[in-house]
Amino acid sequence: MEPWESILISIIIVTVLVALFITGYVLNKKTPIPAGCENLTTDCASCGITSCSLHKPTSDKVEVI
Repeated sequence: MEPWESILISIIIVTVLVALFITGYVLNKKTPIPAGCENLTTDCASCGITSCSLHKPTSDKVEVI
């Protein structure tokens, strides 16, 4: 296989992958929001990630004397 052939095949593969990504993105944007999911709010009751910006600090700290 000539070097230019492998370069051409690589360019074609990358072009196809980019086209698939753009197509998926556009189709996802056109999809309507399901009923009941319009105004979702985040509740941090079950999330264990404390570094999240939505996580509110709790007052579960105990003072040691």
